[in-house]
Amino acid sequence: SCFSKEWILQLNQQDQITYFICLICKQVARNPIEMDCAQHQDSSESLIVGANCLKQFLSINPNSCPVQHHNGCLYAPSRAVQVQIDSQTTTRRQRPKEEENEKVTCDFKGKIKELNDHLDNSCPLKLFGCWYKPLGCVHTFPKQKLQQHLVSKLKFRFDLVVKFVDSLKQTIQFHQVLIIFFLKANIDKLQITKKKKEKI
Repeated sequence: SCFSKEWILQLNQQDQITYFICLICKQVARNPIEMDCAQHQDSSESLIVGANCLKQFLSINPNSCPVQHHNGCLYAPSRAVQVQIDSQTTTRRQRPKEEENEKVTCDFKGKIKELNDHLDNSCPLKLFGCWYKPLGCVHTFPKQKLQQHLVSKLKFRFDLVVKFVDSLKQTIQFHQVLIIFFLKANIDKLQITKKKKEKI
């Protein structure tokens, strides 16, 4: 998704980001794409969308245009706008809900081009799914709290593993029954064919 205007406006003026606003989500475009359709070449507005927003829009409205309704939408990444967006300074002062009197905060301050790396790799608020998600646990946590979650409620996790192993056993047993059924059916067919050949 695109960058939050709220973060960027903490250190920038509205007129500094006006030409970087995604037409779809109204936030600051992340990986900006410029709309180049002939239908709106005379537009005096900045026709910029974020790459993810455009991808989502086109998945719902194939071959359409987010600027105005027409087919044959043309677009291309805008390096010039990307350079301008990257040079903007931003901050991400954010605190999630306090849980158990523990505060996890993010005080990032830097250029937008550094924000992607921060969000993907070092933000203390980045949420991680539980390692037991394939077994049915749907909780997500900041990195600092994930370890605590993993060691807590061990009985619950053990029960998830047992339930998963039981379902695997049932699946294996079902497939074994199917294999035996088909093998018996093939053996019966072969015996019938053999008896027919012996009669001839």
